[in-house]
Amino acid sequence: MRKRKAVTYRIDETVVNALKELAIDRNTSVNKFLETHLFNLLKSEGYISEETRPLGETRGGDRSKADEDAEE
Repeated sequence: MRKRKAVTYRIDETVVNALKELAIDRNTSVNKFLETHLFNLLKSEGYISEETRPLGETRGGDRSKADEDAEE
């Protein structure tokens, strides 16, 4: 089973700031933007199989327990 992994990279702060602005303009998070675009790039370059699909949205966890607590 695939999962997301927290990693750390050193990136020029000019790039970081521009990514934040771009993500806001696209109404998304920087993480989601980077993951999507890097996934597509790596797939088009042959580093990820053409049959591989993105993970989809799994961020945020299970909120059903919090919803049940709110109703009580």
